[in-house]
Amino acid sequence: MYPRYYALRRVNPYRGVIQIVEAGEVTAHSFDGLTWHLRADDGYGWVRPTGIWIEGEGLKAGHVDNLGDILPALETRPALPFPLVDSQELWLLDKESGLPLALLACDREGVRHSEQAEGEWHPFVESFTGFHSPALAELEQPRHRERLARQVNQIARPYSAAQWFQRDPAGEGVGFSGLRIPHEWQGRHLPAAAFPELLVRETGNSRLENSVIADYHAWLAPILLSWPRLSVATRARLEILACEKPRWLARIHRLLPVMADAPRIQAALVAARLEQAAGGPEPDWN
Repeated sequence: MYPRYYALRRVNPYRGVIQIVEAGEVTAHSFDGLTWHLRADDGYGWVRPTGIWIEGEGLKAGHVDNLGDILPALETRPALPFPLVDSQELWLLDKESGLPLALLACDREGVRHSEQAEGEWHPFVESFTGFHSPALAELEQPRHRERLARQVNQIARPYSAAQWFQRDPAGEGVGFSGLRIPHEWQGRHLPAAAFPELLVRETGNSRLENSVIADYHAWLAPILLSWPRLSVATRARLEILACEKPRWLARIHRLLPVMADAPRIQAALVAARLEQAAGGPEPDWN
């Protein structure tokens, strides 16, 4: 049973793909494949931090006696990235068409959801104000993050609906529970083309709305590249955009499942090292 190696997406807001190692009662998480944060049950029902392990350096914080088999599991881990196992997806639905609009949650297959589903999409955490949309800047529109969130959520209102889908390897989905889901939608089958390839639908809106959503995906390009099932065209587009943010790309390059243009990526990583040597703040996407 143990150790287990897998990956999950953190969405609504999207914060990348987290790599996970489970070994008994101890779990290790990493957002870059380099630094692993260790957590364990304290015996009273609380999961607490128990250490930090860094690739090539070993245990930097914590006590070996409290970590069980997690250190051998990390030292002998398979190649990154680990398999993405969150094939259950909760989608905010377009009010008119009833089709998926924006990704609200992800989970492993077989997990049952008894809590009420989320009904609002969030592009970033509340404290983040750095998002800049060239499309909105041309119109001298302020507060780009708020404008983006409002335009996406408005497509689902009033009385937003959201539905869980089990996605198969081909991208098709079977719908089940959710928020305000009509009985006849339970068990419905949707083709892969009905689901946005990224976080939010980029087509079927006004030209401005499409541009703003494309700007949002461009902003997150480095951490969207860690998705394994992107089309060749989408991956190539995201790689070009990600290379404009070399230090962001450098943080997660170990988690790229494939590269459309490996020389371009390698050149961006060299640029990132030069930027880092020159100083300046660490990048923050969320």
